[in-house]
Amino acid sequence: MKTLIKYNKLISLTVAFLLLFGCKKDFLEIDDNTSLYRQTYVKDLSTMQDFLRGIYFRYAVNFELSTSQAYPEVVADNMKPVAQFGCFLTTHYSWTQKAELGDGVDYPGLSLEATAMNSLWKVGYQIANACSFVISETDRYRSENPHLADDIKGQAYAIRALTHFKLVNVFAQPISFSAEGNHPGIPYITSHDISKPVIRLGVSDVYQNIIQDYQRSIMLFTNPNTDPKVMNVYAAKALLARTYLFKGDFTNALNLAAEVASNYPLMTIAQGYPDKIFHSVKSSETETLYQLAPYGTVNIPFSFLGFMVNGFSMGFSATKDIANILIENPADVRAKWVKYDQGDWQIVKFPQDAAPEINPAVNDPKSAYYPPVIRSSEMYLTVSEAAAKLGDRSTALKYLNAIRKRANPDVMDIEASGKALLDSIYKERRKELAFEGLRMFDLQRNQQGVFREDAIFQYAKALPFPSNMAIAPIPLKDVQLSSMSQNDGY
Repeated sequence: MKTLIKYNKLISLTVAFLLLFGCKKDFLEIDDNTSLYRQTYVKDLSTMQDFLRGIYFRYAVNFELSTSQAYPEVVADNMKPVAQFGCFLTTHYSWTQKAELGDGVDYPGLSLEATAMNSLWKVGYQIANACSFVISETDRYRSENPHLADDIKGQAYAIRALTHFKLVNVFAQPISFSAEGNHPGIPYITSHDISKPVIRLGVSDVYQNIIQDYQRSIMLFTNPNTDPKVMNVYAAKALLARTYLFKGDFTNALNLAAEVASNYPLMTIAQGYPDKIFHSVKSSETETLYQLAPYGTVNIPFSFLGFMVNGFSMGFSATKDIANILIENPADVRAKWVKYDQGDWQIVKFPQDAAPEINPAVNDPKSAYYPPVIRSSEMYLTVSEAAAKLGDRSTALKYLNAIRKRANPDVMDIEASGKALLDSIYKERRKELAFEGLRMFDLQRNQQGVFREDAIFQYAKALPFPSNMAIAPIPLKDVQLSSMSQNDGY
């Protein structure tokens, strides 16, 4: 299904999209240069690299901020809003989202009154537009340093793909929703020219574009070892493996995830697992392939999920459902990711004081950490799930038990098969990746409903699959002004 949208009316792709926050080498020292336009600022590879830093800033501060990271966990069964901080995402939690007219705000992203995900849509397409600018314009300066030019483009391709991946999972049904995956998806932005029309593609076409962008990214990267705070070849391969898994291409998912896992083995408890995965360390010292950095400016501080769950704010708490899974074996180090206190399950997965290098005048050091976007643990679980679905029980068990024994060396190996094996993999994936922003997307792609033991509202205890309310509505302004089709149920 395709819906034509007049680009000049799309709220998310404004002419004055200013991303030039980054003019210093260190992501933790960002100048706020919002008065500069990209067309007048970018004059060579050096200034293009500055612009790319601004995209990283925008992605972390505005696209992956606390409420955006919480959303897939809150609309599913891992997290719930709590009243003492004003109850963010209440309508999202209760599956009563409503199409909104407003554009949303850039920071803090979602207001308490928000009943949809308009700000995620808006910022996501601004980022995609900016990445397209980098991709199309960098070759103008390639003769200055071909290697650097390719690396800049490779990063932009990967960020563009990652942004669309989240958008399609928030605003569209999973690819398995229809036989051919041709039900309504989202626009895929490949041009920064705002005069060009864009098309709301079918979900399968969106996935194909995501895959192509990652493939182009991988071809452009030539240095496999790099700072996990920026995109690199193994991060792109891991994110592509995630995409293949969600698409249902289990062969490619298995092969690519196994390659990444072999180069990024699991971090052991002796090496600092699990706390160290939230610190800034060299690529050789962590299983994290790409992580966000808690950088900000005086006017635009960061606010990752840990800030709203670590006891200082308590905007969200863990559900009894996930808490029971995490604490079922006290010897498992992940049992410490939740703590029962003051009548609720607090989330303590994200460590405090994990980024002592940040500027305390800008951000709260107690709440500072580096959220992993993709890490080797997920690759092990991807290999296990893909192998199980391909009938390779031996490989599935090998990678599944590696994850389990890493967290608890004394645990007995699982020897399940068939549905019991898949259920064990799903459970381990839910446990290992809890609160990291994938839960609802996992339920949707596996055609599973949401069931909550301790729902806040009686009417919000269960959401069967499929349901129109499992995805967010398209921003109303795009529907009204750009002839974009609205998602069913809104």
